[in-house]
Amino acid sequence: MVSEFQAGLACSFIALAAASSACARPRELPEPAIPTVVSIPVAPLGTAATQSPTTSAVAPEALPAAPPSPGVSLAPPPPAAEPAPAAPPKPLVVLADELPYRWSHLVAKEASERPHGSRAKRSHGGRPYHPGPGVVVDTTEDQGGPGTAEVQRVARSTGYWPFRRCYEEGLRRDPGLAGKVSVDVAVAANGVVERAEVVSATLRDESVALCIGREAAHLALPHGESPTKTTIDISLSAGDEPVTVPRPAPHADELREALRASWPAVERCYASELSKRPGVGGRMELRFRGRSSGEIVEVTEEGEPRFADIDVTRCVLGVYRSTRLPPARVCTARETTFGYAIHFEAR
Repeated sequence: MVSEFQAGLACSFIALAAASSACARPRELPEPAIPTVVSIPVAPLGTAATQSPTTSAVAPEALPAAPPSPGVSLAPPPPAAEPAPAAPPKPLVVLADELPYRWSHLVAKEASERPHGSRAKRSHGGRPYHPGPGVVVDTTEDQGGPGTAEVQRVARSTGYWPFRRCYEEGLRRDPGLAGKVSVDVAVAANGVVERAEVVSATLRDESVALCIGREAAHLALPHGESPTKTTIDISLSAGDEPVTVPRPAPHADELREALRASWPAVERCYASELSKRPGVGGRMELRFRGRSSGEIVEVTEEGEPRFADIDVTRCVLGVYRSTRLPPARVCTARETTFGYAIHFEAR
């Protein structure tokens, strides 16, 4: 009886499962008809040049930066390159010359021994007779180092003749030249001049003032326990006798103009060496030998002392060997010889 009950229960369970499965299956509906495909034109993607004016491209730098991934360190941007240092200003070359003169040391000697008549023993302003130029060296505003008196004593003894040679060159160009030059000097403890700068000058010849400043830079001043800063005042006055000037060469003015025409090249010769030797300068005395046609046969450096830089001298000689001079108006000789002096300074 139990087994019949179990068999009936099993049959009921099977029938119920079949009915549930039939209810879960959806009713199959007829599939709708698929319409015919129609080609729809699609506009091509625009480029940066053909985008609509109403749209604006976003620059990459305007987008927010993505946060760095954990554990990843971003390298800092490279430092901006420093601007190159400005080149130092080029020095200004200052040239001064004298009239071309006859090349005869005998003529110069005779001129120096020639009597000057009533001027021979005459003085100016009641002061004692003094034939040579007056050069007075004083020092002021000493700071540190040895005392003022010691610096002034050495500056007078070592600077008198260098300063006088600068002044005499100016007197050959201008017999009435006079005035005062003040030079600021910085001296190391060992007596070497580290800097010399002309701070004021009442001379009307700039070349003389620059020459004095350059010579001041070459002075050997007394040693001290500390560096020294001082101002050297050089007072210049013409003597009772004029400075000896050689006789001008024939047509000296025309010769000078022709020689000055080559000054741009001469300046380049000098300026090219200033970067190597900033303190070079002074007088260069040249001897020319040329024909009456204007051709230069030979150019050499003469006189003492010679110019301090041999490279500048060689360059200047090369410039003037190719220079053409004006022909002589009156042909008195096949060749002529004359001297020409140039003074080089840099501001």
